[in-house]
Amino acid sequence: MTSIFPSGTPVPVPAAVDWFKARHLPERVIEAVTEQQEARRLYGRSYGPQYAEARQLLEARIARANKVLATVPSRQPLVVRGAA
Repeated sequence: MTSIFPSGTPVPVPAAVDWFKARHLPERVIEAVTEQQEARRLYGRSYGPQYAEARQLLEARIARANKVLATVPSRQPLVVRGAA
């Protein structure tokens, strides 16, 4: 039996649809996305043994942002797996 849906074919989402969805997100979700992106950027820059404590703090920030993002079903793909 074959499926009517193509398997693994990505469907592009128009920018207008992304913009519309982003406009209707709660403020806490927008803040969590921003916080997560900032923490991930800083995490990538902190390497070496002298930054061990900074990495732990950044992992905590990512985990807090993930917790907020996990409550909104449309934002599930933004949750970073294995970061914290």
